[in-house]
Amino acid sequence: MESPTLLIAIGVLFLAGLALDAIGRRVHVPRVTLLILLGAVVGPPGFDILPAALSGANELYASVALTMVAFLLGGGLKRETLTAHGREILVLSIVVVVVSIVVVTGGLVLVGLPLTAAILLGAISAATAPAATLDIVRQSGDTGRFATNLLGVVAIDDAWGLIAFSMALTAVAMLTDGGAAHALLVGLREAGGAILLGLAVGLPAAFLTGRIKPGEPTLVEALGLVFLVAGAALL
Repeated sequence: MESPTLLIAIGVLFLAGLALDAIGRRVHVPRVTLLILLGAVVGPPGFDILPAALSGANELYASVALTMVAFLLGGGLKRETLTAHGREILVLSIVVVVVSIVVVTGGLVLVGLPLTAAILLGAISAATAPAATLDIVRQSGDTGRFATNLLGVVAIDDAWGLIAFSMALTAVAMLTDGGAAHALLVGLREAGGAILLGLAVGLPAAFLTGRIKPGEPTLVEALGLVFLVAGAALL
Protein backbone atom coordinates (compact mmCIF):
# COMPACT_ATOMS: atom_id res chain seq x y z
CA MET A 1 0.00 0.00 0.00
CA GLU A 2 1.57 3.27 -1.17
CA SER A 3 -0.22 5.81 1.03
CA PRO A 4 1.51 5.04 4.38
CA THR A 5 4.94 5.07 2.73
CA LEU A 6 4.15 8.36 1.02
CA LEU A 7 3.04 10.00 4.27
CA ILE A 8 6.10 8.70 6.11
CA ALA A 9 8.40 10.01 3.37
CA ILE A 10 6.80 13.48 3.45
CA GLY A 11 7.02 13.57 7.25
CA VAL A 12 10.68 12.52 7.21
CA LEU A 13 11.54 15.16 4.61
CA PHE A 14 9.83 17.90 6.64
CA LEU A 15 11.64 16.84 9.81
CA ALA A 16 14.92 16.58 7.90
CA GLY A 17 14.40 20.16 6.72
CA LEU A 18 13.93 21.24 10.34
CA ALA A 19 17.10 19.43 11.37
CA LEU A 20 19.07 20.95 8.49
CA ASP A 21 17.96 24.39 9.62
CA ALA A 22 19.61 23.80 13.00
CA ILE A 23 22.72 22.35 11.35
CA GLY A 24 22.96 25.25 8.92
CA ARG A 25 22.95 27.78 11.76
CA ARG A 26 25.81 25.96 13.47
CA VAL A 27 28.03 25.51 10.40
CA HIS A 28 27.01 28.84 8.84
CA VAL A 29 25.76 27.28 5.61
CA PRO A 30 22.48 28.45 4.04
CA ARG A 31 19.72 25.95 4.76
CA VAL A 32 18.66 25.97 1.11
CA THR A 33 22.09 24.59 0.15
CA LEU A 34 21.68 21.72 2.57
CA LEU A 35 18.14 21.06 1.33
CA ILE A 36 19.37 20.86 -2.26
CA LEU A 37 22.06 18.39 -1.19
CA LEU A 38 19.42 16.35 0.69
CA GLY A 39 17.26 16.22 -2.44
CA ALA A 40 20.22 15.07 -4.52
CA VAL A 41 21.09 12.33 -2.01
CA VAL A 42 17.60 10.84 -1.58
CA GLY A 43 16.46 11.52 -5.15
CA PRO A 44 17.40 10.00 -8.52
CA PRO A 45 20.92 11.55 -8.60
CA GLY A 46 21.76 9.70 -5.36
CA PHE A 47 20.19 6.69 -3.65
CA ASP A 48 16.76 7.23 -5.27
CA ILE A 49 14.88 6.07 -2.18
CA LEU A 50 11.80 8.27 -2.49
CA PRO A 51 8.45 6.49 -3.05
CA ALA A 52 7.30 6.40 -6.67
CA ALA A 53 4.14 8.33 -5.76
CA LEU A 54 6.32 11.18 -4.48
CA SER A 55 9.06 11.27 -7.11
CA GLY A 56 6.55 10.74 -9.92
CA ALA A 57 4.47 13.81 -9.06
CA ASN A 58 7.16 16.47 -9.17
CA GLU A 59 5.05 18.86 -11.21
CA LEU A 60 2.21 18.79 -8.67
CA TYR A 61 4.40 19.23 -5.60
CA ALA A 62 6.58 21.85 -7.27
CA SER A 63 3.53 23.91 -8.24
CA VAL A 64 2.16 23.80 -4.70
CA ALA A 65 5.56 24.67 -3.17
CA LEU A 66 6.16 27.59 -5.54
CA THR A 67 2.62 28.87 -4.95
CA MET A 68 3.29 28.82 -1.21
CA VAL A 69 6.49 30.80 -1.73
CA ALA A 70 4.67 33.32 -3.93
CA PHE A 71 1.94 33.60 -1.28
CA LEU A 72 4.51 34.37 1.41
CA LEU A 73 6.35 36.88 -0.75
CA GLY A 74 3.16 38.61 -1.81
CA GLY A 75 2.00 38.79 1.79
CA GLY A 76 5.16 40.71 2.62
CA LEU A 77 4.31 43.46 0.12
CA LYS A 78 2.12 45.41 2.52
CA ARG A 79 0.80 48.89 1.84
CA GLU A 80 3.43 50.53 4.02
CA THR A 81 6.17 48.54 2.27
CA LEU A 82 4.96 49.60 -1.17
CA THR A 83 4.64 53.20 -0.01
CA ALA A 84 8.20 53.26 1.29
CA HIS A 85 9.93 51.02 -1.26
CA GLY A 86 7.50 50.60 -4.17
CA ARG A 87 9.38 52.79 -6.64
CA GLU A 88 12.73 51.20 -5.83
CA ILE A 89 11.30 47.69 -6.15
CA LEU A 90 9.67 48.50 -9.49
CA VAL A 91 12.78 50.10 -10.99
CA LEU A 92 15.12 47.39 -9.70
CA SER A 93 12.91 44.57 -10.96
CA ILE A 94 12.65 46.06 -14.46
CA VAL A 95 16.42 46.69 -14.62
CA VAL A 96 17.14 43.12 -13.48
CA VAL A 97 14.87 41.65 -16.14
CA VAL A 98 16.15 43.84 -18.98
CA VAL A 99 19.83 43.39 -18.12
CA SER A 100 19.43 39.61 -17.71
CA ILE A 101 17.73 39.25 -21.08
CA VAL A 102 20.20 41.48 -22.92
CA VAL A 103 23.32 39.93 -21.39
CA VAL A 104 22.22 36.29 -21.76
CA THR A 105 20.82 36.73 -25.27
CA GLY A 106 23.84 38.70 -26.45
CA GLY A 107 26.29 36.27 -24.88
CA LEU A 108 24.63 33.23 -26.42
CA VAL A 109 24.61 34.87 -29.86
CA LEU A 110 28.31 35.68 -29.50
CA VAL A 111 29.16 32.03 -28.74
CA GLY A 112 27.32 30.90 -31.86
CA LEU A 113 23.84 29.91 -30.70
CA PRO A 114 21.03 30.60 -33.19
CA LEU A 115 19.26 33.89 -32.57
CA THR A 116 15.86 32.31 -31.93
CA ALA A 117 17.20 29.95 -29.26
CA ALA A 118 19.21 32.78 -27.70
CA ILE A 119 16.10 34.96 -27.45
CA LEU A 120 14.08 32.24 -25.72
CA LEU A 121 16.85 31.35 -23.28
CA GLY A 122 17.43 35.04 -22.58
CA ALA A 123 13.76 35.50 -21.74
CA ILE A 124 13.84 32.45 -19.44
CA SER A 125 16.88 33.86 -17.63
CA ALA A 126 14.75 36.77 -16.39
CA ALA A 127 12.97 34.47 -13.93
CA THR A 128 14.51 34.08 -10.48
CA ALA A 129 14.42 31.37 -7.81
CA PRO A 130 12.09 32.83 -5.17
CA ALA A 131 12.26 29.86 -2.80
CA ALA A 132 16.03 30.00 -2.34
CA THR A 133 16.06 33.79 -1.96
CA LEU A 134 13.24 33.83 0.59
CA ASP A 135 14.83 31.04 2.61
CA ILE A 136 18.23 32.73 2.78
CA VAL A 137 16.78 36.12 3.74
CA ARG A 138 14.65 34.57 6.48
CA GLN A 139 17.56 32.54 7.81
CA SER A 140 19.75 35.64 7.93
CA GLY A 141 17.13 37.52 9.96
CA ASP A 142 17.75 40.70 7.96
CA THR A 143 14.73 43.02 7.86
CA GLY A 144 16.42 46.13 6.53
CA ARG A 145 16.01 48.06 3.32
CA PHE A 146 18.14 45.73 1.22
CA ALA A 147 16.26 42.60 2.31
CA THR A 148 12.89 44.30 1.80
CA ASN A 149 13.80 45.44 -1.71
CA LEU A 150 15.28 42.05 -2.58
CA LEU A 151 12.14 40.16 -1.55
CA GLY A 152 9.97 42.70 -3.36
CA VAL A 153 11.98 42.29 -6.57
CA VAL A 154 11.76 38.50 -6.34
CA ALA A 155 8.02 38.70 -5.67
CA ILE A 156 7.23 40.49 -8.96
CA ASP A 157 10.19 39.31 -11.01
CA ASP A 158 8.48 36.18 -12.28
CA ALA A 159 5.56 38.26 -13.52
CA TRP A 160 7.95 40.35 -15.62
CA GLY A 161 9.61 37.13 -16.73
CA LEU A 162 6.31 35.71 -17.95
CA ILE A 163 5.60 38.86 -19.94
CA ALA A 164 9.14 38.84 -21.36
CA PHE A 165 8.85 35.19 -22.39
CA SER A 166 5.52 35.85 -24.12
CA MET A 167 7.14 38.67 -26.06
CA ALA A 168 10.10 36.43 -26.88
CA LEU A 169 7.77 33.74 -28.25
CA THR A 170 6.15 36.32 -30.49
CA ALA A 171 9.53 37.56 -31.72
CA VAL A 172 10.73 34.02 -32.45
CA ALA A 173 7.52 33.22 -34.30
CA MET A 174 8.00 36.30 -36.48
CA LEU A 175 11.60 35.30 -37.23
CA THR A 176 10.73 31.71 -38.16
CA ASP A 177 7.39 30.59 -39.54
CA GLY A 178 5.54 33.85 -39.17
CA GLY A 179 3.08 32.45 -36.63
CA ALA A 180 3.22 35.60 -34.56
CA ALA A 181 -0.53 35.78 -34.07
CA HIS A 182 -0.74 32.31 -32.51
CA ALA A 183 2.29 32.92 -30.27
CA LEU A 184 0.87 36.26 -29.17
CA LEU A 185 -2.46 34.66 -28.31
CA VAL A 186 -0.73 31.97 -26.25
CA GLY A 187 1.29 34.59 -24.37
CA LEU A 188 -1.77 36.74 -23.74
CA ARG A 189 -3.69 33.70 -22.54
CA GLU A 190 -0.95 32.75 -20.06
CA ALA A 191 -0.39 36.28 -18.75
CA GLY A 192 -4.06 37.26 -18.84
CA GLY A 193 -5.11 34.01 -17.21
CA ALA A 194 -2.66 34.53 -14.37
CA ILE A 195 -3.91 38.07 -13.80
CA LEU A 196 -7.57 37.04 -13.90
CA LEU A 197 -6.94 34.11 -11.56
CA GLY A 198 -5.13 36.41 -9.14
CA LEU A 199 -7.97 38.92 -9.18
CA ALA A 200 -10.70 36.28 -8.94
CA VAL A 201 -9.10 34.62 -5.93
CA GLY A 202 -7.02 37.40 -4.39
CA LEU A 203 -9.58 40.17 -4.06
CA PRO A 204 -12.30 38.11 -2.31
CA ALA A 205 -9.66 36.40 -0.18
CA ALA A 206 -8.15 39.71 0.90
CA PHE A 207 -11.60 40.97 1.86
CA LEU A 208 -13.07 37.86 3.48
CA THR A 209 -10.18 35.82 4.87
CA GLY A 210 -6.65 35.94 6.13
CA ARG A 211 -7.36 36.96 9.74
CA ILE A 212 -9.18 35.37 12.63
CA LYS A 213 -8.50 38.45 14.71
CA PRO A 214 -6.11 41.36 14.17
CA GLY A 215 -2.54 40.13 13.91
CA GLU A 216 -3.33 36.40 13.79
CA PRO A 217 -3.21 34.87 10.27
CA THR A 218 -5.33 31.80 9.59
CA LEU A 219 -3.16 28.95 8.34
CA VAL A 220 -6.08 26.82 7.15
CA GLU A 221 -7.45 29.58 4.92
CA ALA A 222 -3.97 30.35 3.60
CA LEU A 223 -3.42 26.71 2.67
CA GLY A 224 -6.84 26.58 1.05
CA LEU A 225 -5.94 29.53 -1.15
CA VAL A 226 -2.57 28.01 -2.04
CA PHE A 227 -4.10 24.69 -3.10
CA LEU A 228 -6.91 26.42 -4.99
CA VAL A 229 -4.56 28.66 -6.98
CA ALA A 230 -2.00 25.90 -7.63
CA GLY A 231 -4.69 23.54 -8.85
CA ALA A 232 -6.31 26.15 -11.08
CA ALA A 233 -2.91 27.05 -12.57
CA LEU A 234 -2.32 23.40 -13.54
CA LEU A 235 -5.58 23.15 -15.44
